[in-house]
Amino acid sequence: MWPHRLLPRSVRRSAVSVCALALAHVAFVGASGATLTAQREVGRSVVRVQAQSVRLAGAWVSKTGEQFQVTQADETVEMTFSGPSPTARKGKISGSFDGAVLAGAYEATDGSTTDRGVVRFLRNPDGTLEGSWRSLVTGRQGNWSLTKK
Repeated sequence: MWPHRLLPRSVRRSAVSVCALALAHVAFVGASGATLTAQREVGRSVVRVQAQSVRLAGAWVSKTGEQFQVTQADETVEMTFSGPSPTARKGKISGSFDGAVLAGAYEATDGSTTDRGVVRFLRNPDGTLEGSWRSLVTGRQGNWSLTKK
């Protein structure tokens, strides 16, 4: 005997109704052009609408003078960066941006040394990007604060 046959009929109907409503909601809201992601929390569901119109593409600069060139295709973001001097660290960041958070990975070279790690940026209401990086090679970490040129 199937386990669902052991449940009372009212519980089975409720479960089917909840599933149908959830699918209808996603189909209706998805047709509006907004991207939705559902996150399960204890005792409730949270739906976050992602800002599709926020674009990061263009030139950015850090507080320490590092230059960033950003390209964006939908949620995919590619950044190249270089330090303020010709011999400074250079690298590339590849990640995903949902309109508020950019999360990804970086690879950087400093002379003959190559480093790899992870980055996470948060877009502030004023349009700046505040973030952190952590090396998976050396364990070092730091912060970046970027302003669009």
